[in-house]
Amino acid sequence: MSSVKDLDQLRSTFPGLKHFFDAVADTTYPNMERMPLLNAMVRVVNSQMLSTASASAIFKRIETLARQRRLKYLSNLSAEEFRACGMSKGKIRSIHEFRQRYQKDRNRYERWRELPFDELQAEVDSIWGISTWTAEMLAMFYFGHKDVFPSKDLAINRGVELIRRHIDDGFEPNEGSPYRTLLARCIWRSIEIGYWREFE
Repeated sequence: MSSVKDLDQLRSTFPGLKHFFDAVADTTYPNMERMPLLNAMVRVVNSQMLSTASASAIFKRIETLARQRRLKYLSNLSAEEFRACGMSKGKIRSIHEFRQRYQKDRNRYERWRELPFDELQAEVDSIWGISTWTAEMLAMFYFGHKDVFPSKDLAINRGVELIRRHIDDGFEPNEGSPYRTLLARCIWRSIEIGYWREFE
């Protein structure tokens, strides 16, 4: 998804971050993942409170096992199978609870794709063990929302702190609306490329 004009708007909103935006100028909006919601929930819930590398390793094991078992959905793995892949009991409970709800009212949960973020967040928060961060990731990476800032994400919070410490102590991410998803991508990217090393 093109981000050139929206990135220009962020540059105008945050003129003190010119060098920052220059360093991450190749950042774009996330490509929407075209996977069934039951699989997306497994992927997102699995990623909660884990490093990218750890979450990726566990998710690959889940995909491999589900493929071996010829399962239509990743969420159809048993609790024992998820545990063998490295997933915690709490996350397994959340995934299985969502699967049960989805099976009872598929249309309700498929409508998540069209909900405004506030309504999506309320829906997601009603499921045991699943919180705002999950709603933010679904909105950004699976439902195409352009104005979500993942305030519960540890890396994002670190990036905001670094911006305030080294560039603009008055930096307020919400001023980036309606392009906060792109702003978050820029912050993630700055950490990925080691942008902050020059300030050490």
